[in-house]
Amino acid sequence: MTGLQRIQTLFSGRPVDRLPALSILHSGLARLARVPLGDYFSSAETMARVTVDSARRFGLDGVQLSQGVTAEAEALGAEIHQPPDGAPELRQILLDSAISDEAIACLAAIDPCQTGRLPLYREALEQASREIGSDTFILATLRGPLLLAAQLRGAETLLMDLLTDPEASDRLLEFTTGVAIRLGEWLTDSGAHGLIFGEATCSPDFISPVLYRDRIVPLHQRLVSALKHAGWPVVGLHICGRIEPIIPDILATGVDFFDIDYAVPASRALELTGDGAVLRGNLDPASLFRFGTPEQVHKATRALIDEAKGRRWILSSGCDIPAGAPAENIEAFMSEIISN
Repeated sequence: MTGLQRIQTLFSGRPVDRLPALSILHSGLARLARVPLGDYFSSAETMARVTVDSARRFGLDGVQLSQGVTAEAEALGAEIHQPPDGAPELRQILLDSAISDEAIACLAAIDPCQTGRLPLYREALEQASREIGSDTFILATLRGPLLLAAQLRGAETLLMDLLTDPEASDRLLEFTTGVAIRLGEWLTDSGAHGLIFGEATCSPDFISPVLYRDRIVPLHQRLVSALKHAGWPVVGLHICGRIEPIIPDILATGVDFFDIDYAVPASRALELTGDGAVLRGNLDPASLFRFGTPEQVHKATRALIDEAKGRRWILSSGCDIPAGAPAENIEAFMSEIISN
């Protein structure tokens, strides 16, 4: 099987020759390729080249491309600072005053598909797909409604809005859900095989499970439904941290897969999910991939394979592998998978 066949077969519910690998490793690949992050985030050609070369170098079944958490805010007009060797930094909160209908209308007049660096991102997806998309699963990344709202309003302010001004926060979330749907529809013909939405702010480490269930799940259901209708065969969610209390709610969104961070035991995630979705995870991205040894990576990967073998599981880190993770640890991860 090719990596693409392996992952698509897993999603179809049919047996695979081995568990596939698609780790959360995008900008971290730039450091491994000795490419400054400023170049990676600002050049479609560089992002695609780093991704393609890394897929071939490490034998990855799939790759995930991301423009970073500030992409949508930048596309809507926020000021972004791009360090020479760092991720883009948000320098402006567009909705730092009250959430008014007028302010939302001004943002709604902007087409995020044509501004900021999202056109660059689409170009990188297209180029990577042309070069390796026939045998490697390409996963596109966008921000979900709550994370985008936090970028537009400020995370702490938005959290207070959710509690003290539900009407205003609902107006904002309606808008950001529309933006996520618009961008997801726009990327359907980018060459990517799947789409995942980053929603770190939905974690129980940030908002309560009740708040997620009552206020955000209906938006996620609408988002997933719209993008499945638009033609995406695979739609996923990434929510960091200790998500055990909301796993049934994530399943209720209708996603095809979601990520399990290292804070949730794989056995518990499998127990709660059953065959309701494909799971991806859940090795520690920092202490293992960034600061661990190849021997430790081998051992942890082998243990995860033993736990997840025969189930619908994609082997990965639980969250982003940081820039600076040594190549030897990625090689140890992949060699352990291939040998099993």
